[in-house]
Amino acid sequence: MNRMTLAALALAATPLAQAAPLVDVYAGGYLWNPEASGTIASGGGDIDVHDDLGFDDASQSVLFIGLEHPLPLLPNVRLRYSDLDDSGNNNLTSPITFDGTTFAGNVHSSYDMKMLDGTFYWSPLKNWIHLDLGVTVRNLDADFTIQGGGQEAHASVNQTFPLAHVATELELPGTGFYAGGEFDGVSYDGSHLTDYNLHLGWRSDFALGVELGYRRMELKLDDVDDIDSDLKLGGPYLAATLNF
Repeated sequence: MNRMTLAALALAATPLAQAAPLVDVYAGGYLWNPEASGTIASGGGDIDVHDDLGFDDASQSVLFIGLEHPLPLLPNVRLRYSDLDDSGNNNLTSPITFDGTTFAGNVHSSYDMKMLDGTFYWSPLKNWIHLDLGVTVRNLDADFTIQGGGQEAHASVNQTFPLAHVATELELPGTGFYAGGEFDGVSYDGSHLTDYNLHLGWRSDFALGVELGYRRMELKLDDVDDIDSDLKLGGPYLAATLNF
């Protein structure tokens, strides 16, 4: 799902929100500046993504759109698309092996990680204190590449994971300001995925808003599509939001 698809969904949802005053539609996007740390392995030992591959931090894009309604048995829905990629260069002090290929000296590395989340949640509390409980279904499509010495190695993951979802928000009535946090996570068969954020924001009376936060994701995979990883991505983000 790309930016144009999400923009089209937002435009399509606007008449619905206007026609049904009890239906709330929200959307937005933000630039996330995470720093990468941890390890990855495929057909060899652990490779440090910072010390060995030279990954640091880069601006990443995230888009989301959601719909909330008053029907008690049906969940509210949010779609979120995260597009993460980075590249690095490094002169290795000792050889590394990835996907069965051994590298030494200068290497160029890159990753491209796309995540599409469908979050289905209920809101047992919704006044100046909000509480959301539900489940997030995440499709993770990630590619890792290392090049050097005329060789290239490539490994990829494409899996769908269910994650428990909890979110809370505290509003300051009459001001438009709010503070909150969100957590998605699952652990099974030696793999462990968590994704959380803490944020402060402001919503105007004219649909527009702004949000400043910190998001951190941990991706520990145990032999998933022949990849082992203990990756961490964390950093600040600045979002623009719309509320109909």
